[in-house]
Amino acid sequence: MSRKIIVSFMLLASVATLVCETATAIPRRRRANYYYYSSGFTQIANKVDDETASYRPLEAYFDYDAAQSDEVAFADKIHVFLNVWDKEVLASDDSLVAEVKITDTSDYETSRTVRVPITLSEVADEEYQLATFELTNADGEEALIQPATVYRLFISLHRKAAKYSETTAWGRVPGPYYVVTSGDTDLMRARHQIVMRTFREWYYTERGWNRNASYPMDCHAYYLWATGACTVGASNGWTNLGPLFGTYHGGGNIADLMASDRIHGDYVRKPGHTFMLLSYDAEMGHVWTMEANFNQTIEVCIRSVDSGWTVGHLEPDHIRADLFKDVADSDGSSDATAWVETSLATDESVASQ
Repeated sequence: MSRKIIVSFMLLASVATLVCETATAIPRRRRANYYYYSSGFTQIANKVDDETASYRPLEAYFDYDAAQSDEVAFADKIHVFLNVWDKEVLASDDSLVAEVKITDTSDYETSRTVRVPITLSEVADEEYQLATFELTNADGEEALIQPATVYRLFISLHRKAAKYSETTAWGRVPGPYYVVTSGDTDLMRARHQIVMRTFREWYYTERGWNRNASYPMDCHAYYLWATGACTVGASNGWTNLGPLFGTYHGGGNIADLMASDRIHGDYVRKPGHTFMLLSYDAEMGHVWTMEANFNQTIEVCIRSVDSGWTVGHLEPDHIRADLFKDVADSDGSSDATAWVETSLATDESVASQ
């Protein structure tokens, strides 16, 4: 082997060793949507339900703009907004039913399937119709919806029938619907707004739509932008992490934080990457996360917990005292979401931290 070939080989080997483990780096080993790193595994959460994968994908899209409103931020029910463009569905006179497979992400090995009627409403000067339905807790049954909880929903649309199967299905709504319930404190309501905002960004990115956001596709900037409208000491709609958290927790404290409070909207820093926590599954020992710049996009992920993580946990005094003032002082005609979006409308800055 010539000296030139040997030198070239050594240079290539040196470059290979410089590849670090970050969310955008090439993983050590990949199988399906699992990524294995030295700190454990990361899995991109499933985007198709195996039970309905063969159904026809419908031309129907979740309306996260409507779902972000504080007026529909409930603790004990989920209100779903769906824009239906599918011509076959809209042309039918059959009653429409949503079949929903719902999973609490803090117990993601367990799911329940429910069927609820859908209300269709025409939208002025539009070719689509707005489909709405609610998931609620039924008397005498185990509670389906819990406060301050992150859920994943897979939804298919059916004709009303005595028995449901693939033959009654119009098809499935492409992709999952992620949603979080609210609570009775300003912190829980703020967590709802923060997380629903990030779900909208994820959904727009999945569809290839314009996000119309002022942050770059950067994991750290994503968290600062997502939380900045709700946190004290924020600058131009961007969270100031140092003054906000002051004291940080370790990854080993996540289980206790989830048990005593909630963690959706919390901050995590690991070497080379930042992400937002959604929930912790005590049975599996895994967290669900929202991650920007994960392979150059936004993903909902499931991760092994690493005790070496740096965790910033949101507390009541981290939330702006005036965040929900418009709601409390109004007659119900305005809401905090409108106030937040208005306050961010002039934000053209990019995080420099």
